[in-house]
Amino acid sequence: MPQKQNGNRPFPREPHTFPVAIRLSFGANCPTKQGPAPLTSATPPVIEITGLHKSFGALEVLKGVDLTASAGDVVSLIGSSGSGKSTMLRCANLLEDSQQGDIIFEGDPIRWKGTGHNRHPADPEQVRLIRTNLSMVFQSFNLWSHLTILQNVMEAPVTVLGEDKAEVEDRARQILDKVGIGAKCDSWPAELSGGQQQRAAIARAL
Repeated sequence: MPQKQNGNRPFPREPHTFPVAIRLSFGANCPTKQGPAPLTSATPPVIEITGLHKSFGALEVLKGVDLTASAGDVVSLIGSSGSGKSTMLRCANLLEDSQQGDIIFEGDPIRWKGTGHNRHPADPEQVRLIRTNLSMVFQSFNLWSHLTILQNVMEAPVTVLGEDKAEVEDRARQILDKVGIGAKCDSWPAELSGGQQQRAAIARAL
């Protein structure tokens, strides 16, 4: 028997039936202090996934997943361990190659080369732009142990994007304050609790 949610609705068992949602708030329609920009019929979703399939050898993990989310949407991906939740997000961020289906970011479809298990993104620059605008917070945090919390948050904007270090530091301190660990800027990851490390990882994603 399927598990019950609130005693009335069963959780689905198939990966492709799980409701999917992640915080998507980048690009032209990114929410601001005044609230999200108004959406029109001409505004494309931030992310649109149709018919996504992913297999590891003979094991089919994703079986035709569909997802559409607009700027500012908050969605939850629900499912048991091993049902494909992390795989779905890794495929969306192009950290994993999928074998079939379409992934569209702000109206721009991913361009592929090859088919099946030999299918890979065809445009490295497109991949770079997508990864620049789609952040992930990993379950294991993945903080760099040799960097302070502040340095962890600053690393990508300074090293990868080449942004001004002073401006990045100012933003990083504001974000760390916002997630409640501003006083831990100069601490090492090992000196923080698990919850504090998770907040640092969220700050880095933001």
